[in-house]
Amino acid sequence: MSSTPSFQLVKHKVGKTNFEILTKPGAALKFKDGKLGFDNVLVTDVIFKNQAKGDKANSAELISAFGTDNEAEVAKQILDKGELQLSQAERTDKVVKKRAEIVNYLHKYYIDPRTNTPHPVTRIELALDELKIRIDPDQPAERQAQDALKKLPDVIPIKKSEIEGEVILPHKFLAQCTGVIGKWATVRSQSYNTDGCTMQVSLVPGDYDAFTADLQRITKGEFQFNIQGQAAKMASGQEDEGSSKKGKGKAGAGGGGAGAAGGGKGKGKGKQ
Repeated sequence: MSSTPSFQLVKHKVGKTNFEILTKPGAALKFKDGKLGFDNVLVTDVIFKNQAKGDKANSAELISAFGTDNEAEVAKQILDKGELQLSQAERTDKVVKKRAEIVNYLHKYYIDPRTNTPHPVTRIELALDELKIRIDPDQPAERQAQDALKKLPDVIPIKKSEIEGEVILPHKFLAQCTGVIGKWATVRSQSYNTDGCTMQVSLVPGDYDAFTADLQRITKGEFQFNIQGQAAKMASGQEDEGSSKKGKGKAGAGGGGAGAAGGGKGKGKGKQ
């Protein structure tokens, strides 16, 4: 059984010289997140060049590299700019969080071209697993998502796009829904008749579920959201799973994102 380490190294290189500080396990990350004061971070205030060999930095080296030989101030700079040697548990946690960022990015900005709606998060996760996409916890999520997109079409159809469609609302809900629509979507045009208002809107795919859920909550189902392209797809016989589903008070199949392909009509029928 391996023993718990008594410290974690934070390393920072200035020019050709390495500097190291010893921090309490888990303390450096908590300090960076503002959850721990500096006084509770260090095991010792000694600044090392090579801790394993016991090689300490002298005053002249600290002043040359950091502009001061005050060890506390130097340690703060190393904490801010340096590289923390993570425990396996901390590294695993970072990988999990970075993976979630990548999945959410793909869910928000990319769609299933068969339905013009977002892929469910679970489907994206399974696709990444199938492709054995390696997650780097230190690389930006967007860059890694772009790399994954080179392989994703091999297992799921995917393209970058906005969802475009029309929202139809009765007059009695216009005042309440205006803020919600402005929050999630861009209104391209709008027209009025005796029954209510029709708005042509576009929104990021990943906001689809929240958008329709807010409209559902306010109108109790008395709205329609007809996604552009679905009528033509149905007419040509290209019906995808979920595209013909109807439900009271939901846009198409509702909560599952990619399953919500059709328009939702609050009084029992979805307009496709």
